[in-house]
Amino acid sequence: MKLKLQYLVVASLLGASALAAPTPASAQIPAFLPSAEEVAPVEASSADGTYIVSTIDKRITIENGRAYVIDGWTHAFVLSVKPGMVTLQNFRQTGPDEFEADDLPMMGKVIFYRQPNGTLQGVVQGAMGEAKYALLPTDYVGLGDILDPIVGGPPPPPIIAEQPRVYRLHVSGSGCDGKALIRKRYRGQVRISVVDREGDKLASNGRNFDVRCTDKGPRKQNFVFYKDGPAALQFAIPPGEDGVTDLRISGQLNDPLGRVPFSKKNSDLFAKARALGRDLNVGEKVIDRHDMTTGKTVLNFTLTLERIQ
Repeated sequence: MKLKLQYLVVASLLGASALAAPTPASAQIPAFLPSAEEVAPVEASSADGTYIVSTIDKRITIENGRAYVIDGWTHAFVLSVKPGMVTLQNFRQTGPDEFEADDLPMMGKVIFYRQPNGTLQGVVQGAMGEAKYALLPTDYVGLGDILDPIVGGPPPPPIIAEQPRVYRLHVSGSGCDGKALIRKRYRGQVRISVVDREGDKLASNGRNFDVRCTDKGPRKQNFVFYKDGPAALQFAIPPGEDGVTDLRISGQLNDPLGRVPFSKKNSDLFAKARALGRDLNVGEKVIDRHDMTTGKTVLNFTLTLERIQ
């Protein structure tokens, strides 16, 4: 029990390593991390290479399913993270620009989204809560021992050809608001549409919804809407061009007396995206809620815009 407690205490200190800067103190205890020789290599990914961890300015190399330390650092005054130790295990590619791994110091799964310049933006749900950090490719990040022989400084960033920006727009979770409702269940279909830069309308397929609006029970749909399901749109925007406009959510209620169409335009979703003052990063999302009033009931749907490439 004492040994287990000691390990948990040390592991908790390690958990903040992705956010804490290295200290100049001399560490006395090696970090509880395996070496690269102890972790069997697996399939390589398109992200294999050497990176600088943004929060500590130290290099790690991703290679054949694991990441090991190049530049050691000291954490919490007593823990020594040494070259060759593994910090990411089971590194795998889950999409064209999405990766997952087990972050050993943070004791949680990390999801990386590769940005157009090659940076891996990571979000990890660790033992100490959520943390974010980036892995910066050493191809364009200056290192003290890699200098441009012409100007004596860091090498210039590589020229990266601009690629189309790819987005996914989808409608999800449905629910209802209201009191003393006569009607307790609402069913129907919902879809979304936009107008592209050439003036053509892009529309998703309809997605069924089923919401129970009882006064005491659940007030949400009884199934999930998948982001890549029928009520989703995916579109690409060429470099230097504007995106789509005129976002509309529409559909129909299956009323006992017949089908009742509904439609609403002018979502705040695109305004929220523009308010960032920049393009969305790959894997970044903006969310907006749409309310549909029908009698005493307000049905609501969630719209999500996510950049996927």
